[in-house]
Amino acid sequence: MGYRRKGILLGMACALAFSAWGQGGRAGRAAAAAAQQNQPAAAPPAGGRGGASGSAEFFNYDPTATTAPAIPDGPPVESHQKVTVDGEALNYTARAGYLPLRNATTGHSEAHVFYTSYAKDGVTDTAARPLMFFFGGAPGVSAAWQEFGGLGPKRMKWASDGTAGSPPYGWADNPATLLGLADLVFVNPVGTAFSRADLASSAPSFWNTATDIASLGEFVRSFLTTANRRNSPLLLAGEDYGTGRVAGLAAYLGDHQVPVHGVVLLSMTPSADSQAGDAQYLTLLPSLIMAAWHHKKLSPELNGISAEQISGQARQFASRQYLHALYKGDRMTAEERTKAIADLSRLTGLSKAFLVNNNLRIALERFGAELLRAQRRGLANSDSRVTGYVPPPVFAGRGGGGGFGGIAVPAIDFNLYNRAGGMQTAYEDYLRRELTFTGNSNGIYYLASGGVGSFTSTGSDDASLSAAFARNPRLRLFVAVNYFDLNAPFYATEFTLAHLNLSPEVRAHNITVSHYEAGQMTYTDNKALAKLHGDLAGFLQGAN
Repeated sequence: MGYRRKGILLGMACALAFSAWGQGGRAGRAAAAAAQQNQPAAAPPAGGRGGASGSAEFFNYDPTATTAPAIPDGPPVESHQKVTVDGEALNYTARAGYLPLRNATTGHSEAHVFYTSYAKDGVTDTAARPLMFFFGGAPGVSAAWQEFGGLGPKRMKWASDGTAGSPPYGWADNPATLLGLADLVFVNPVGTAFSRADLASSAPSFWNTATDIASLGEFVRSFLTTANRRNSPLLLAGEDYGTGRVAGLAAYLGDHQVPVHGVVLLSMTPSADSQAGDAQYLTLLPSLIMAAWHHKKLSPELNGISAEQISGQARQFASRQYLHALYKGDRMTAEERTKAIADLSRLTGLSKAFLVNNNLRIALERFGAELLRAQRRGLANSDSRVTGYVPPPVFAGRGGGGGFGGIAVPAIDFNLYNRAGGMQTAYEDYLRRELTFTGNSNGIYYLASGGVGSFTSTGSDDASLSAAFARNPRLRLFVAVNYFDLNAPFYATEFTLAHLNLSPEVRAHNITVSHYEAGQMTYTDNKALAKLHGDLAGFLQGAN
């Protein structure tokens, strides 16, 4: 999981399909729109600059620095541990350390990438055991979320309300780990976790689509060679707005004679077409209906049906009556318009007046503020089931009153804010106490922001996927779709998948799509994690 980085540039320049990935980060559509207009997005929840302009920098990475601590070459630290999976003890070897990225011509290191890996002990034929690489989320977001949030052998002890809870934070054995199915490698791109460019001034050269993919491609190639795993079934996993990275990486590796067996997308970046014009309202609407259903804002008969049933009704309404209303616009008869408004109100829990004032087009930010406005609660875009108190506007002037208008309170994703701090605290403790990693003990671990500056993103994720399948028609794809993730609306994902440029054979046999009653980071939800584990077990069995 992660957050949309401030200042990400959503470049529209053409690029080779294998080097195209991502349209931003995790903080939702508002930040994407802001970036396209060169406007600042809301500050991320972890890190950021403090103090007045020009003050000393103590957190964010500064690529203009003339010196930076060198990361020495050396083997990763190794520890031997066990976890109980399906009632049986699973012994494994854990490693944590750096892998240098060396220039192919000079042999000199250009960056050191921090990673953790977990390999089952006692495997005699590693060629028959899948190897799965995780690459985190958006630019600046580390892979610790997938590793420690729910898929590695140890898992953060999430509180009963889904937050990180209160200190002391801890972890426990994870019986739902994927280690029972495949060996796991969690990779942190340059600028995330402890990964750094060797020269501070060269860091920005990694903050673009092409170099990001090329550097991670070199990591995978080097790791496979060093670990003698070139012949193992290779799978790549990405999440949220980092899914385009693995789609492009699959094509890149194929072009460099490293075959990829499967791609796992834990949520998916919507295509540009699904977000264009009125399509953005159509593809978002079913997720808004799901949020209203969860918060019991619909009629008793609708509130009482299952998630599958309400999502089916939402899809049907969006693809028929709502599409018809948006297409006809002012050509609707008075009767048609009245019915469209009434049905839209019935399915969203919003007043007819609100819908009329917004011309039937419900923007994400307006919906999040309106649905629970009477309770002064707002929705978290990363998980619409999570809400938080929204204070009234702060007014300038003495005593908090007067002045010439209110100062808007910065947007907060309540779900992410309630998890990030405790998650990072526990994970760094886990690294040092359990994995015995002591390198870079004084360095900052960049979990979600601070290590990557402006990232230039080019191309499109759907084109990257199509290119990967064109290169390798045997490639298999797994997509996890979350009903309550407003940053990656499930109907937009379904739209994107339906419009991939694929052969009929690939579409019929190579793609698996599973839906979850979860927000971002499916694996942090206990119920959703159990289903995800079962679904991925079936997918990974086909990788052999």
